[in-house]
Parts: sequence; structure tokens; C-alpha cells
Amino acid sequence: MDEQASVPQTQTGEQRTLASIMFTDVVSFSKHSAINEERTYKALNRDFDLIYRAVADHNGQVLNTMGDGMMVVFMSAVQCVQCAIAIQGELYRQALSKPEDGILQHRLGLHVGDIILNGKNTMGDGVNQAARIQALARPESIAMSKEFHDLVVNKTPFKAKYLGPLRAKNIPDAIPIYEISPIDDEIRQRAAEALFTPQAVTTDGATGRRGAVIILAAILLLALASSPLFLLKLSKQAADQKARENGKRFKEGKSTPEELLAMGKRMRGDKPNEPTSNNSPVSPPVAPTRLSLNASEVADVSSKTNSHDYVGVAEVLRKASGAESDEGKAIVKKYDDLAAFQKWLNTEVEAATEVSPLLTLIEGTTAKVYLAKDGVVIDNGTQTVRNLWDYKEITIAAIAEAVVAKPPSGTVAPTDAVAWIATFKDIHKV
Repeated sequence: MDEQASVPQTQTGEQRTLASIMFTDVVSFSKHSAINEERTYKALNRDFDLIYRAVADHNGQVLNTMGDGMMVVFMSAVQCVQCAIAIQGELYRQALSKPEDGILQHRLGLHVGDIILNGKNTMGDGVNQAARIQALARPESIAMSKEFHDLVVNKTPFKAKYLGPLRAKNIPDAIPIYEISPIDDEIRQRAAEALFTPQAVTTDGATGRRGAVIILAAILLLALASSPLFLLKLSKQAADQKARENGKRFKEGKSTPEELLAMGKRMRGDKPNEPTSNNSPVSPPVAPTRLSLNASEVADVSSKTNSHDYVGVAEVLRKASGAESDEGKAIVKKYDDLAAFQKWLNTEVEAATEVSPLLTLIEGTTAKVYLAKDGVVIDNGTQTVRNLWDYKEITIAAIAEAVVAKPPSGTVAPTDAVAWIATFKDIHKV
């Protein structure tokens, strides 16, 4: 499977082979096109050029383009996964430069299976499986079947998370899926791990804490670019407009080391050094008037927010400088509210059954939502089974709004439920 080979041709003219298959797709392409069709198609052509180059570099072949997606085959599973990682890496770096045609998010699905080529047609169970696996991938991630994962896991270094068996459209059995997370998620996770393993030693002899400082430089940039809105305000409130300018310049790669140092001091709440006189009276300490997070706290809050650990975030914030200020109390309350929201939503979804499901509108399609043995089922013609909080935030919000309208438990929704949902959407940019 990892040796280069040509596709064999049968006497009937069909070409049949076992191949590694990659499907690509753009997230919410129709929505982008409806907003600005010309700009969206320019961005798509730009991204397609990038993908074509990556495929050629890894000895793959684009067999078909389907609107905003591609079908690609490789005779080597290793080269297939290497190509997928390269594509998402290049798309990520491209996004950081804020291209004028905008940013499109792509999802990738990988599988190994039998394919049949008959003229311009591409068929086979492997093709169908790969397409469904791609549909299960999160934006900017790479999803792969267990068969594919087992082929490459010991041959190339990558970190994949097992998501469990997921149900896909027109596939009778659930598909065991592994996922290579989006780069933003991976950086945050590595930063959090480095911060709390100080004894780890890097290859150059530096301690894990020193390595954490390096990773934190990246995590702080991501915090400026993609943290919840109120955390951005929290870290930049002292010089709001100026910090926004610096954050933008940094993302574009134009900040100087001096500007980065100054930004870090503002995020910690430090004040510029001022000359002092021995004769100057010593002022009594003044309690912080706003919440201030240091670098490790920013990373911890970001990591816990992304994993929906709202109780954990509230604990971090309560220990931060300025937690007792009016601003600090207000922000801590937001996370306490989200913890209450999470508990309430869990209870309501657990009350939904296959016989009496919750009905909601998810991405324009009516879906049934109910609790099953393996997790929460969303059935909109295609059954997906996951932990409730592993679904996309836009899906969780849609479920919550349906629960407010008609709680499965038969009780009345809390008076704060609508406000909780608004806070959830604000934090996760839904």
C-alpha cells in the first residue's frame, strides 16, 4: 500500500485498485457564495491551486473536483496523510496573512479502500466511505477511518484522537473515526501540557517550562486572534485601541520584539517603570480595579473554554488578580452561568428519547435529537452519535434553543436560559 504503483486496468477497460483516498470540502461554501460570490470563488481557486501543488508534491492524483471539493488518490497511505497535514498547515499559514480574497475553512477525510475507474466515473465502496468520513470532519481538521489510521500510525508522526464510531449517511454501520485536530486546537493543547509538566526535558536540554514559554508565545497570539470576545477586552482594556492595532500587526507578522514585550506587560497588568525618589512618599497598595490574567492563566482559560470546562475556567478566574473587582466578578459570573447552562442542557437532552425526541433545526434541516447508549444522537436522515459537547458549538446552540421552546423534561425553561444561550454564542463566536 505504501509502494508506488500504477492503477491496473482490466480487460473491460475498468481500472480497479486498493488506494488511499482523500476527500476535501469547504465549510459553508454556499453561505459564503451567497454573501459574496466573486470573492468566494477567487478564494476557492486560490486554495485549489495550493491543494493541487501539495498533491503533486506527495505523488497523488486529483481524480475529480466536485464544486468546492476534490477527490484525490494516492498509492501510498503515508504520502496521503503527509499531504493532508501539509494542506491544512499551508491553509493555516495562509489564513494568518489575512488574504484579500478572504479565508475558507476546509475539512479533509481519509480512507483506504477499493476504487473502480471506468472512463470519467469513479466508483467503489472505498470512494463512498471516504466521502462520508470527510463529512464527519470538523472545520480545519482531518478525519480518517480506523483502517487508514492503523496503516500509518507507526510510519509517520502525527497525533490523532479517537472519536469513536460515528454514523454517516447511507452507511449501515457506524465508522470508527480518528481525527487530527485543527492546528489552533493542537497549539493550545501543547501549551497547556507544557505549562503543567515542568520536569520535562527538551532535546536541547531546556526544561519543559522553558519550552512552555516558547509555546506560550504562539498561544498568546492565538488568544488575541480567537479568544472569546470578553477575554480579548480583558487582556487589552488598558489601551484598547492601541492593543487592537498591535494585535492586528502581530497577526500580519509586522510586530517588533519591543512591541511584543510591551503587549505582554499590558496583558499581565504591568505598569511602565517610572523613576522614583527616596523622598517620595510610599503610597499604600491599591486593590486591582479590573481582572488581569498572566500568560499561563490565559492559556488555561483558553484550553478549558474550548473543552467546555466552564467550572474549571471560573476557578482559574477566581484566583486571578482583580477577581474581586466589579469587572472580575462580572466575568466570573458569565462562566458560572455557563456551568449552570451546561448542567441544565445535559439534563434536558437526557430526557429526550428515540420515541419522544427533541426536534430542532440544524444547518437548515429538521433533526431528531435524543439520548442513546453511546451518546447523543442527531438524526437528520444521517445518524451521528457523539457526546453532546463534542458537537459543533452552532449545533449545541441550536439544540439549546429548541429545548427552551419545548423542554423534553416537560418542565419550564429557566428564566435565564435565553441569556445563557446568548453568552454561549458570544464566547464561542456562534
